[in-house]
Amino acid sequence: MATADYCRSVPPLTRSTASVAVLFFVNGAALANWMPRLSEVRDRMDVSNSELGGALLGGGLGGFVGSLLVAHLVRASRTKTIVIGGSVGMAALVPLIAVVPNPPLLLVVLLALGFTNVQVDVGVNAQGIMVQTRSSRPIMQRLHGAWSLGMVTGGGIGWMLSASGVPLGAHLIGASAVMVLATVWASAGLLDEDDPTEAVSPSHVEADDGLRGGVTGRLLSSTVLIGVLGFAVAVVESADEWSSVVMNDVFDAGPWKGAATSFFGAFMLIGRLGGDHAVVAFGRERMFSFGMGLCAGGAALLAVAPGTAVALAAYSVWGLGVSVLFPQLYELAARLPGITAARGMGAMTLGQQLGFSFATGSLGALADLTNFRVAIVLVIGLGISVIVVARRAL
Repeated sequence: MATADYCRSVPPLTRSTASVAVLFFVNGAALANWMPRLSEVRDRMDVSNSELGGALLGGGLGGFVGSLLVAHLVRASRTKTIVIGGSVGMAALVPLIAVVPNPPLLLVVLLALGFTNVQVDVGVNAQGIMVQTRSSRPIMQRLHGAWSLGMVTGGGIGWMLSASGVPLGAHLIGASAVMVLATVWASAGLLDEDDPTEAVSPSHVEADDGLRGGVTGRLLSSTVLIGVLGFAVAVVESADEWSSVVMNDVFDAGPWKGAATSFFGAFMLIGRLGGDHAVVAFGRERMFSFGMGLCAGGAALLAVAPGTAVALAAYSVWGLGVSVLFPQLYELAARLPGITAARGMGAMTLGQQLGFSFATGSLGALADLTNFRVAIVLVIGLGISVIVVARRAL
């Protein structure tokens, strides 16, 4: 392609940046929108926590499969096509959550949702990297901040609509319509041509390359350990998915049952916006340890919380702790000695997807065997213990 033609094919960078930021925001909002109403989904199907937990495994399993296949799909197409197709696919799937009659069908819907979410994740990250390269200024932290802001906004909307008695079906159809409109608007600002030398994604890059090839001895050990770390950090973070059920069943929170997702997400956003400055001031190791301490403290506080207000404070502390874990883990995976960034981050991403699935399913089963207070302490305690051991070994 001639240089003049190439330049004409690139939208103005401010428009491209805004388009990618909108898609980050909408993706975060779409995923968080229905989580505050999870207890309503469970009660409508009239199932146990264990059965609901089994269905929720679909999201993690779909993400795992998507992580394995996304590199091949991107190579066969363009990131713009992947983003648009994935976003429209998510918009079509989200309203189905309100009408599925049983856990097996919910699992299928969430499996498809997890798969399409990975495509969107990869596509918008790749678009963001290309825009950043052209603008010669860092924008990726702000783009990920847009995702966190979307999570807070989506969770807040879900909570308010639940408290107002708006039917779940009408709520999710409205969310789907907003996703489609945002995708249509943003599509005009996405870059048409991919950079052949750019990585496909900073978080799902070449997952298949991460688990194959001639990696032996210490290199194999490091690859496995970074995958274990990804698994454990995902366990610590994803237990929040049960927050609306916990608030409803344990604390009888009434209209506040969906608020925990918003509190968790808001403090995660605060932590990420200030995380770069904190790392410079205190160092990566200290901040990572501080984050784990906050997660442990939040889980412990939730286990002994006497009521709704303290429970919301516990989720806030937990969200603040989680905020510093994954960003540092991505950097660690990309800088493992003797291992390419693609291999390190690919192994970590696969472990992450397994961790999401494990935590989602096991917490519900443990809650049925014991109660949610005990289950949360056991799951978070396991995750933090694995992190400590794996970091020392690494």
